[in-house]
Amino acid sequence: MSQRSGWYDDPQDASRLRYWDGVLWTDHTVPKQSPTAADSTIGRPVDPYAARQPADAAAAGAGPTGYPGGGGPAAYPGQTPYANPGQTPYSAPPGSFGYGAAPTLPWRPSGPTTPEGTPLAEWWQRLVAAIVDGIIVQLLTLLLAFPWIRDFLTWYADLIRSAASTPTSAQPDPTALFDDILTQMESFLVPVTVITVLVTLVYHVAFLATRGATPGKMLLGIRVRSVAQPGPPSVLVAVRRAALPVLFQLMGIVPLIGMFASFATMLDDAWLLWDRRRQCWHDKVAETLVEQRPKRLR
Repeated sequence: MSQRSGWYDDPQDASRLRYWDGVLWTDHTVPKQSPTAADSTIGRPVDPYAARQPADAAAAGAGPTGYPGGGGPAAYPGQTPYANPGQTPYSAPPGSFGYGAAPTLPWRPSGPTTPEGTPLAEWWQRLVAAIVDGIIVQLLTLLLAFPWIRDFLTWYADLIRSAASTPTSAQPDPTALFDDILTQMESFLVPVTVITVLVTLVYHVAFLATRGATPGKMLLGIRVRSVAQPGPPSVLVAVRRAALPVLFQLMGIVPLIGMFASFATMLDDAWLLWDRRRQCWHDKVAETLVEQRPKRLR
């Protein structure tokens, strides 16, 4: 039976932990920091067996080192015992890899993790990934909405040339001109906004449901998963996760409400900075986490 995935003592560096994915060692390591280090008596002049040592010594005979039976220290529960001094609990490394088999006692790294012990994505990883994804979405939107953008720019250029060539006395009524501009902007903004929303939904839902990560997240080595279980989220979860940012985006084109929508968007993205599970609002709505993807050894 293969050892379950988790964080274990690094066979090559005793001061660090290495992630075992259930089959192979990955190259993802973190400094070793036991969650019970503050309560440990290791290295302190306190013998937890001092109260019963005389009875144990009388029953089994204390050796020269003070341990029952004269041998080395007994193994802790669940720990692989040492056969000889200096022997490690690791088996011989496989022929094609430079690491031994997984130890039996997993460690958990400091900082927030998934229920399986995988570290959650850092805030800067999510920020850079969002910037990359935003650029890709804008380029796709520009490509698909080009006919409407072209028509609006052509109309606006004609308006400027007409105003420049018309005498001041013959200038159109400002109110009528303003109404004409609003009409043209509505005919431009509505289709562009619809295209932007559709591109955003399809982009995020398709990548998250199939790969668990958008191109930006893949580039930064992070991925999205459900809180309850690892793996790519379902289509429904991916839609729920993308729905809140899209709603704020639609609210942004409404006068006055747009200011509150912009503030809500910033607060949604910044929420992970103080959330204990590093979740944004859209993560909480969809019940998702963003974790770091362990890298396999090359």
